[in-house]
Amino acid sequence: MSDGGFVVAPLAACFSFGAWLMLHRRYRLTADMPTSTIAGAVQGYVELKGAAAAHPSVPTFSPLRGLPCVWFEFIVEEKRGEKWEVVTRQTSDTTFLLRDGTGECIVDPDHAKIASQHKEIKVVGDQRMTEHLLLAGDNLYALGQFKTLNPVETPLDPHQEVGAMLAEWKRDKPKLMARFDLNQDGEIDEREWQLARAQAKREVVKQYRELRAQPGFHLLHKPQDGRYFLITNKDQEMIERSQLYWSRFFLAVFIVAAAYFGQLLSQTS
Repeated sequence: MSDGGFVVAPLAACFSFGAWLMLHRRYRLTADMPTSTIAGAVQGYVELKGAAAAHPSVPTFSPLRGLPCVWFEFIVEEKRGEKWEVVTRQTSDTTFLLRDGTGECIVDPDHAKIASQHKEIKVVGDQRMTEHLLLAGDNLYALGQFKTLNPVETPLDPHQEVGAMLAEWKRDKPKLMARFDLNQDGEIDEREWQLARAQAKREVVKQYRELRAQPGFHLLHKPQDGRYFLITNKDQEMIERSQLYWSRFFLAVFIVAAAYFGQLLSQTS
């Protein structure tokens, strides 16, 4: 009987059970979650599918090959003995777009699990460089927190906004006089000032209506409750098969480790 088995077996059982539970939950999530369209998605945790696109004004280029992309991970390793050890790891944090034909959504990749099928490895002497990419045009599958943000979310403060507009008008006195000096005496009297204030209020209300009429923009980001945040250009069925395979593998390891530990306990009784 191995004394080491009393340590290794329960540790292996606990680790494999935790891995099985995590992978099984992720498998059920990707298999059962309905796909939402961007235009029809509810506020909250969603599954989206669409094409990746870069912000036109914010290009991103990969460090290894200089390719235009929407996301990259660049890893530099050095060979020390028989092992490769990570020296640096660089991950882009620039947001990009996901489009599905019904609209577009800004994707914030920070803290996401990103799995890409675009991989390049270059070895120079004792240094190995690995690059993972998401490219514009890639078909993406994503799970994350969906939120729609409006251009104007603060309530209207007429007093403050009207005062600011009147102060702006005062800085251009000739224009102010041309608009509101109705009796042309070179002064803005009380009645004319009240007319100017009423006009400023109407213009402020109009500006707010126009802003609020503009469509909001959509954002996909890390769920605050810790749920799975996934972005991948791999096929959904491929992701599900991998999750199912590894969940079954760790379940088998758990059963074997638990059975072995039970056998050890029975031998001591």
